[in-house]
Amino acid sequence: MLKRILFSLFVLLTVLGQANVSPARAGQVAEEFFELGDVLVKAKGGNMDLATTVNTITVEDMKQQGAQSVGDALEFVPGVDVQGGGKGQSTLKLRGFDQVNVKVLIDGVPAHESYFGSLDLDQIPVDSVARIEVTKGASSVLYGSNTMGGVVNIITKKGGKKPVTTVTTSFGENNTQNYAASHGAAIGKFNYWMSYGYRSTDGFDLSHDFDKNNDRTGLGTEYNEDGGTRDLSDFIKRTANAKLGYEYDRDSKIYLSFDYHNNEKGCPTNDSRYWSYSEWNQWHLNLVGEHDLTDRITMRARTFYVDHDDTLEDVSWDKDHTTEKKWFATSSYDDATLGGEVQAYIDLGPWSQLKLGMNYLKDNHKQQDFLDENCFGVIKFGDTPGLQAQEEYEADTYSVAVENETLTIDKLSVILGFSYDFKDPKKANNQPVPDTMNAFNPQAGMVYDVTDTFALHASVGKKTRFPQLIELYSDMAGGNPDLDPQQTIAYEVGATKQFNSYLNLSLALFYNDIEDRIIRERISKTTSIYKNVGESTIKGVEFDIDLTPTAKLNLNLNYTYLSATDKADNSSRERDAENTPDHKLNLGLGYAFDFGLSTFVQASYTADQVEYDRDYKEIDIDSFFLINAKFIQKLTMIHGLDAEVFLDLKNLTDKDYEEGNGPLAGRSFLAGMNFTF
Repeated sequence: MLKRILFSLFVLLTVLGQANVSPARAGQVAEEFFELGDVLVKAKGGNMDLATTVNTITVEDMKQQGAQSVGDALEFVPGVDVQGGGKGQSTLKLRGFDQVNVKVLIDGVPAHESYFGSLDLDQIPVDSVARIEVTKGASSVLYGSNTMGGVVNIITKKGGKKPVTTVTTSFGENNTQNYAASHGAAIGKFNYWMSYGYRSTDGFDLSHDFDKNNDRTGLGTEYNEDGGTRDLSDFIKRTANAKLGYEYDRDSKIYLSFDYHNNEKGCPTNDSRYWSYSEWNQWHLNLVGEHDLTDRITMRARTFYVDHDDTLEDVSWDKDHTTEKKWFATSSYDDATLGGEVQAYIDLGPWSQLKLGMNYLKDNHKQQDFLDENCFGVIKFGDTPGLQAQEEYEADTYSVAVENETLTIDKLSVILGFSYDFKDPKKANNQPVPDTMNAFNPQAGMVYDVTDTFALHASVGKKTRFPQLIELYSDMAGGNPDLDPQQTIAYEVGATKQFNSYLNLSLALFYNDIEDRIIRERISKTTSIYKNVGESTIKGVEFDIDLTPTAKLNLNLNYTYLSATDKADNSSRERDAENTPDHKLNLGLGYAFDFGLSTFVQASYTADQVEYDRDYKEIDIDSFFLINAKFIQKLTMIHGLDAEVFLDLKNLTDKDYEEGNGPLAGRSFLAGMNFTF
């Protein structure tokens, strides 16, 4: 692998020696940010997002990081830790909250699987992403229910005024191949955007320092890894995105967008289970419109449908039953979410702005498992041994929200709001349907502009997360229909300071007081159950510095300290939250040379996290330090064609590390080209 990296560097440097900087293409306008993809009517003003911490990841950020997926792009955001899950999925922790407590949206549409309430972030490529907005703490009540840990909104691109076409190809080890193409333009009052991407790999290699005899992840452990390419880390990902917009005038616009993912992937999992998704399909249809009724009243409405299907197979089992079956032969999920929202923005004059919102979601889940008689005994429905009857679960969720911002004195804004959230279970697969649940969630925020370059903010709000369908109903996972909603009071104070044109600092302190936290607790060696536990806390501090002394040099440094504790039961006994690092430090450094070469280095240090074995014995996870690099060289424009070559290097020191779900990738490279015309 090192020889391949050195060869790729040689090729890149050879190209650099022949390349010149391409001049800016006259009249070229790139694809634009899809403003209706945001839930909030931000164009009309308002400071609720300024009363808490919001981080924005731009196209340029993703490009510099070498991000291939949304999971990659979120890795360097302060307060965010992206990890692999039990089925090989990529999930985030936002200030210590698991992703099930974070609302993940694509253009304002909840993109979760309705059964689990979360989304595999590695399945969403960044080709069509214009920006990602991460809102923490007491996010606006207009986002609706289940925003306990915050909101991540993935906002896609739309066509600009000038036609733009982009083609990208890249290649790496283990037959890694990436291809992406997009095109967007405007025709009169219409504009359109369309893209397609294909990615595939035979898997990722572990570090050369990986020891197959180690007692954490080596042979004979639950991961049973022997080095080389990690088992079942292969995938094929196909993605299509289309958007059609009509902007009648500045006051009226409507857009229809379609997002489609067709994937197959292995699951580098634990417990000696060898799983693979023979299909992982998800598509979203989103219709959104906005209209200014008057100079002071703006209405926005959105309706959407999300469909998710996947089939998980145990590939360790063969027809002769010579390999022990650990779970099921095949499990198929069919999830669907239908929903909509309406918002009104009312300008009450220079001192007050009122926002009203209503949200509705219908989550439906169907599943059918083919169980193996070696594990469960012979189970027979009709003439098919082992086929479990289809299960169906369904629930409706409603939210009504009011938010008002008042400029009480010069430079001081006060935001008050509340939401009333309501969950109504409808179908429970012949089980007793749980009672309806509801919650009243008030919150308040303050933004004070001390000077033009120094601002203070504070917020406090009550947030509620209703139980997910799996937590209420699943026999295998330990569903509990008597669960109560999980609630927190989120506090934050912070400051931002711009010292001059090239130095910006921000600081935030946060605290979450959590009641009725939902955890999955093992009650025997073979049985677990979801349950509410006593009070838990999450507290910490975030620090972010951005330094740009020249147009060619940029440095970003952010640090997060986090203290998260869980209750193992309803007693006073506390324990550190699992797989939640106390310390995370990120450093990014970029420099642009006069001859068209841009270089970027990212470094990340993660420390002090634990996991628990089956007997709840605490196990320390080793801290680790990772270094990545990206090189981009612009080439001479040829016949109006902008081109660049790039080399992306991950884990430069070939660090052997893991975060509780098995060993992760060692050193790797990706080399490619990008064309724009």
